[in-house]
Amino acid sequence: MHRTLRRPTTLVAGGLIIALTVPLASCAGGDGNSSGQAGEVDGSTITVGVISQLESQFQLYANAYMEEYPDRKVEIRSISDDFEKYSQLLATSRLGDSLPDVFFNVDFLADTLADNNVTLDLAPGLAENKAGLDLEEFLPQFVGQYRPISDPDAVTGLPVSADSTALVYNKTLFDQVGVTEYPQDDWTWEDYYRVSAQIQEKSGGDIYGTVAPLMDGASLVTFGPVITAAGGTIYDPETNTSDISSPDALAAWESMINFYGTASGAYTTSADDPSLKFESGKVAMNITSRASISGMRETMADYEWDVARMPTVDGTHVSGGGSYGLSIGQTSSNQDAAWEFLGWFYDPEGGLAVAQTPEGGGIIPPTATGLSEGTWQDAETPANLKVYAVAAEDAVLLPQLPGTAGSVLTDAVRTAVQEVILNGKSVEDAFTTAQQTVDEALAAAKP
Repeated sequence: MHRTLRRPTTLVAGGLIIALTVPLASCAGGDGNSSGQAGEVDGSTITVGVISQLESQFQLYANAYMEEYPDRKVEIRSISDDFEKYSQLLATSRLGDSLPDVFFNVDFLADTLADNNVTLDLAPGLAENKAGLDLEEFLPQFVGQYRPISDPDAVTGLPVSADSTALVYNKTLFDQVGVTEYPQDDWTWEDYYRVSAQIQEKSGGDIYGTVAPLMDGASLVTFGPVITAAGGTIYDPETNTSDISSPDALAAWESMINFYGTASGAYTTSADDPSLKFESGKVAMNITSRASISGMRETMADYEWDVARMPTVDGTHVSGGGSYGLSIGQTSSNQDAAWEFLGWFYDPEGGLAVAQTPEGGGIIPPTATGLSEGTWQDAETPANLKVYAVAAEDAVLLPQLPGTAGSVLTDAVRTAVQEVILNGKSVEDAFTTAQQTVDEALAAAKP
């Protein structure tokens, strides 16, 4: 039975933002079918590989699928939460022709997995509306994260999520120190800093104004949109260069670094200090993704809190975005059955009906209709949850960097922040060095 991905009144998919780039050993050869046609559907058994933290969530999807189709079996395979291990295990499975039939993909790994022949190109099947899937239903900017740099016409995964960042704030802490200026949609980055510093000063340092926007210096989902809005460029695919040390970019870096110690906690290389987290009840604001909201409902139950749009830089809301998705193994011998599972999953009366529940993740759909009408936004807390629909549409999705340049960028920026804060280096000198390091990695990665 084929399902058509209709325009629903309730459509939900998922959210996950992670900043990491992992090199994957090259894979070649294999006798798998890359045409997307393989195996029988009725009576089939497929494996779905996921990161460990999503195992129980995907088991719910599998159970629902098998309940609707009793003659089809789905086995959930937990691979790893360590993304380097995850990618290497997929590489090993590819070499041994034992890839999962369907597996978790994520924006920052998609290009690497495609280059190493792990993922099936879904574009030919999607052009035929295989399993009722219609590519036009998906937000193109999120689909674009699964188009390889070397072959932008290919599609190696379908986004499950359309996640983005917004500014959560603890009203209880604002009130406690007598600050009545809650975040507003027209806040600028300067407003964000000013109120954060005000809260911290009025509390005598007992309350931090915000979680540091750069965290340990490597928060790409924050600095990418800020640098872009200010006029800099994280990566220009046409010139294969970065522009993170231009005057506009340097001013943006300084505006983010200024938070440390005055409007947030002091700089620390540890991203896991519980006292610096929003959920500690000692931090008034935080830039966070929709994916984190579900957990906050429990940890922030004793506080009054809400969420607002990201502040603006030069008139642009600086929301970051990302997604995870589902791919089909290039060497799968059950590709037809894998397609049918995807067709069911993206049907609003199939998998997405499960995915929209709190137990299923309460996840955000990668479609315009799903953003505006999905039941993910029906939760009572936080009151302004719908802001994530606007944030997802406006989110800055940065292009993938080739080769290992993505991880080099993250390390170079972290080092530059440390040089400024810990060693007294100027912002200009630190980020000029960082740009040189990134550009060298980009030049080395260029074919």
